[in-house]
Amino acid sequence: MKKSILVLLVCVLFVSGCAFGTRRPTLNYTVALPSEPQNNIAIKVNEFTDERTWNKEKIGDVKNAYGMRCAEIIPQNSVVAWVTDALKKELVNAGYNISDNQAVSSVAQGAVLEAYVDAYWNYGGRVRLKVALKKDGKDVLNKEYSVQKNCGINMAARAASYAKTLEMTLQEVMKQVIPDINTALK
Repeated sequence: MKKSILVLLVCVLFVSGCAFGTRRPTLNYTVALPSEPQNNIAIKVNEFTDERTWNKEKIGDVKNAYGMRCAEIIPQNSVVAWVTDALKKELVNAGYNISDNQAVSSVAQGAVLEAYVDAYWNYGGRVRLKVALKKDGKDVLNKEYSVQKNCGINMAARAASYAKTLEMTLQEVMKQVIPDINTALK
């Protein structure tokens, strides 16, 4: 009897992720769209602004088995730098040349409106961006993009799992942004 209770207790501890303790994921991004040949179009990408209203430091909450918030998810790197870098990577992958030259005729910029991740039974991410594109000083794109994505079962509430969830969510946003930029510039 005592042995079965001990085994049950050990199983419960292994299966349930600890809901306490701040998670500090590093936000990374890998390109999601197929590569395109060079198109000889130079584009300047200004750093995104942070217009998140909920919280500018944390990106989510760790919840316990009852859905109650128990800890925070605070990234080790900047959310706006992460989004800006993601756009640059996707543009290079789409055949554009990224330039810091002020005289470039095409300039992309934007705002991070939301970047949130949590997990109850499943990991879930939400990313909402505003992207603007100017060509020769004229607005050719000014649009808001939003994706909410479920990314698998929560087994241990690991920082890496939260980061991967946000990466996959941002990839879905970029799958909307890049075709719109292509349409505006090509």
